[in-house]
Amino acid sequence: SIERVHAKSTNAALPWTVPKYHAHLGSCLEIDISSMKDQSFVVQIHYATSRTLSGGIQWFAPVQTAGKQHPFVYTQFEAILARSMIPCQDTPAVKAPYTIEVTCPDPLVVACSGTQVGSAERVDLYEDGKHWLRYTFDQKMPIPAYLIAMACGAIQRKAMGPRTGVWAELPPLEAAAYEYAGTEEFLDTASKIAGIPYEGLWGHYDLLVLPGAFPYGGMENPCLTFVSSSLITGDRALVDVVAHEIAHSWAGNLVSNSNWQDFWLNEGFTMYLERLILGELHGENLRHFHVLVGYQDLLKTIIDLKDDPEYQKLRPNLEGVDPDDAFSRIPYEKGCCLLLHLEQLVGGKDKMLAWIRKYFADFARKSLDSDQMVAHFQAFFPGVQVDWNSWFYGTGLPAGFFLLLFLVK
Repeated sequence: SIERVHAKSTNAALPWTVPKYHAHLGSCLEIDISSMKDQSFVVQIHYATSRTLSGGIQWFAPVQTAGKQHPFVYTQFEAILARSMIPCQDTPAVKAPYTIEVTCPDPLVVACSGTQVGSAERVDLYEDGKHWLRYTFDQKMPIPAYLIAMACGAIQRKAMGPRTGVWAELPPLEAAAYEYAGTEEFLDTASKIAGIPYEGLWGHYDLLVLPGAFPYGGMENPCLTFVSSSLITGDRALVDVVAHEIAHSWAGNLVSNSNWQDFWLNEGFTMYLERLILGELHGENLRHFHVLVGYQDLLKTIIDLKDDPEYQKLRPNLEGVDPDDAFSRIPYEKGCCLLLHLEQLVGGKDKMLAWIRKYFADFARKSLDSDQMVAHFQAFFPGVQVDWNSWFYGTGLPAGFFLLLFLVK
């Protein structure tokens, strides 16, 4: 609930209303700033939320954790749940740096999608004799609101390399450090492919192992990828998830889709990069194998969505729709297939990578839509003809694409 809105510099109250509510998209906060005309100012919003009101905050009881002694809390804001914890412009079209302070009871520890500022500060919140700790984190890179992330629990960090570390509860910490020991190599390989060194963008790269009830394999929060403890197999069989989340450091986090209709710009590019990383490390045959597995997933998804043909499109109509209701493998695998198709049209992987590196450089720290991506591609490859309409707005796959896929050498 909103308590007060004012201009920080003058403390002058700013009129506000919540004029409308949408069942899927939430409430609209309107702030009247006409009194601050022609000024640069900071708006300060005093508000409170709760575990029942905020769908973006997930709580685990001690029994649901590895240690069984302390509760655990984490945020999951993608696609549009940042608004359930923070009054914000909750769209990937808006990117901003952020600073966050989180206070928790000692001995719990906080990790966030940024860089910790100093050490935890001991504070006395209540006259109850309990000790509390305040953590501060800073993310200097502009990011969409859905990438703001925090977690708090009985976690510890173990370094894996000069840029990398893993956070986990104590029981799985050593197993996680073993499982993800190759993270530095993933970072080096991804940086080489993307053409922009990772450390110059984000600095450090940590993994946070969440309890098994975490409903995703991974989440690409900047500087702090969330991964499920269910991925720790002991033989590193599922570490490809880390390659995928690292690829998001360029596709999605650095260069973002400006709306959820163009989610494929995030996940399609990431799948393409993930497979390039695996091919660079383990050979093109493995890259092609993963492409074929993904292609089979795509064909199955198209069948599953036969009653929802709109969601078979790379650019579906999401007007008034919660993006999570349209979630499927389509933006991942159909998007990757489009990029593979472009790779074939332009004359191979090396030429395709030359464009992708310029794409990342030109749109770094920005958000864009598919039309801007198409214009950039066509400026780079002016003679290449692509049936964009069939790819973006057609159901299924454009006729003949499977022949190109299976002709990859």
